[in-house]
Amino acid sequence: MLRTPLTRSLLTGAALLAAGCSAGMTSTDPTTQLLSVSPRGGDLGVSRTPDIMLTFNHPMMSGMEQYLALHVGTVTGPSVPMSCTWLDDRQTLSCHPGQSLASATPYTIHMGGGMMDADGQRVGMESYGMAMGGQWATGGMMGGQSGMMGSGWMHSNGSYGMVFGFTTQ
Repeated sequence: MLRTPLTRSLLTGAALLAAGCSAGMTSTDPTTQLLSVSPRGGDLGVSRTPDIMLTFNHPMMSGMEQYLALHVGTVTGPSVPMSCTWLDDRQTLSCHPGQSLASATPYTIHMGGGMMDADGQRVGMESYGMAMGGQWATGGMMGGQSGMMGSGWMHSNGSYGMVFGFTTQ
């Protein structure tokens, strides 16, 4: 039965298709990952005119920059106005505060957990976010504010994205 070339080819193709589906197509891990954040969580002596940069390994969906905020103090502090621009084929988000930041002051970068890549897939923060000083933004950290708790901010793990705290010089 397996002696004909056509039968062997069909069985080999079916086996390769099954192996490909089980190995990659059913994976729940996001393929797009947050690769770097600058400044990193825990950084001290950051410039008062910082370049806030987020880099991803795949292009991001248009409009995702709205799910990035800079807060004075913690994530419940007031937001600092920023202008953001996508670079490198939408893989790097570069943001600049509208004015110099206060001296020797803590700030928090808040990245929404519902950010999507250009293919509409959620961005993973699990692999690298914690290693860059990030923390999950839990409901308790949000202090009951509702402005940054919608779908673009909500991660599949129930958090409201990730926060990266730093202090200026």
